Amino acid sequence: MSYSLRIKDVFVRAYIRIRFGKIEFVCQHYRSRPHQLALFN
Repeated sequence: MSYSLRIKDVFVRAYIRIRFGKIEFVCQHYRSRPHQLALFN
């Protein structure tokens, strides 16, 4: 499945983070579920 076709159904709340030494304000958004690798099939 292509990344662009994944359903974004996980809600992420707004939060503040420090990235590369700068403060970032991340707005709330939806993301896709983590892609699980099948290691032992």
